[in-house]
Amino acid sequence: MPFKAHPSIAFILSLLALLFFPSFHLIFFAPFLIITLYKYPLIDALWRAVVCGIAFDLLSSAPLFGQTALNYCIATLVLYPQRLNFFEDKLSTLPLMTVLFSVFSTFMQALLLFILGHSIGLNWPMVVTDFIAMPLIDGLYALLLFTLPFQIYRYLSKIIVHGYQRKKHRG
Repeated sequence: MPFKAHPSIAFILSLLALLFFPSFHLIFFAPFLIITLYKYPLIDALWRAVVCGIAFDLLSSAPLFGQTALNYCIATLVLYPQRLNFFEDKLSTLPLMTVLFSVFSTFMQALLLFILGHSIGLNWPMVVTDFIAMPLIDGLYALLLFTLPFQIYRYLSKIIVHGYQRKKHRG
């Protein structure tokens, strides 16, 4: 299962990625928030979304404080039922759900900015970049930083435990 690791490890990885790569315009907490959809009840997942949104707002130059927390909460609320359509044990689940989270979060960000009176220069290059390219890069980020390392760790730990048990039975 790709989500076997404790969610706190995913939170720390997300926070470190945000701290070390702030110029990358990724939704750093998306994989962690997707993991919380599978590990916690809705109310707990929403609280974690608030914490992630506030952390992002504190560590970035977001235009309106609290907007990211609201955005993450709405995205979490909308995607929570979708966890039933994607099996937790599939390798592709975390990247695919991260792409969905990214697309919906980007849409919510634009909608919230519009509602709050900020002008949005909507054009085709921006739409392609923000709604297609960046969500795919967010999915790749989830695959490379979360899914594959956890899978490799799980595989190596099985080999080490199995090798130790074989050596123990021989000796």
